[in-house]
Amino acid sequence: MPRPTAHFLRLAIGALALSLLGSTLAQAQAAAPTPAKTGHAKSAAAEPDEVGRGRKIAERIQRYYGKRRDFSATFAQRYTYAALGRTEEKSGTVQVKRPGLLRWEYLVPDKKLLILDGKSFWQWVPDDNQVTVKRDLHGEQLSAAFTFLWGKGDLLTEFTPRAVSLPDGLPSGDAIELVPKKDGGSVQKILFCVDKSGRVLASQVTDGQGNENRLVFGDAKIDQKLGDALFQFTPPAGANVQELP
Repeated sequence: MPRPTAHFLRLAIGALALSLLGSTLAQAQAAAPTPAKTGHAKSAAAEPDEVGRGRKIAERIQRYYGKRRDFSATFAQRYTYAALGRTEEKSGTVQVKRPGLLRWEYLVPDKKLLILDGKSFWQWVPDDNQVTVKRDLHGEQLSAAFTFLWGKGDLLTEFTPRAVSLPDGLPSGDAIELVPKKDGGSVQKILFCVDKSGRVLASQVTDGQGNENRLVFGDAKIDQKLGDALFQFTPPAGANVQELP
C-alpha cells in the first residue's frame, strides 16, 4: 500500500495530482537514435509545432488559474494498474483556495478526507478511525504541476510541453502532455485536457511503471469566497493519529 503522502501527491498532480520528475523530452530526443519509420513516427518539422502549441496551452492554464481566488469541482477518478490489468474507480469533491489550501474528499466507494491547511497535510479514513499527518508540508513545497492551481509555480520551468491528441474518454478540449525536465522522479508524464479559457477539465498522470491516474472534473465553480474553516482539520476524539516523519 503506498505511503499516504505519496498517494496524495500522485492524486494532486493529476491535478489534479505532484512529485513529477523524469527525463525531459528534449534530452530524450537528443540522445536517442533516429527512429525507424512506423505508423506512429513524427516528422522533424511537426515536433516544434507540437511543442509551440503545447507552450501556448500551458500559458493559457497559468493565466486562468492566476486570476482565481478559489474553486471547487466534483471528480471521477480511475486508477489503472498496468502490471495487474486492473482498475479502481472513485469519486468525490475537491476545493482549492489561495494561498495553498486544499480539501480533497472521497465519497464513493469509501470515505476519505485529504486536507492541506497551509501548514500540514492531513488524511482521515473514517472506516479505519485513522488520521495521518505530515507536518510542515506547505503548498509552496509542491510541484508547479499542482501549485499552478493557486496561481503559483511555472509549468514551463519544470516541464517540457507538447500538444497531443485527446485520449478517448476525456471531455472535449485541447490536450497537453508535460514531461518533467529533471531526472529521478516517479512520474513519467502528465496530460491535461483544457478548455478554451484555460480551465483543466481532466488530468492523467502516468508513473514510471506505466500506471495511470485519470481524473475528470465536473460542476466547476470559481471565486465563491470559500471559508477557511473548510480547510482546517481536528482529529476526532479517539482517532488513531500517526505522525509521518
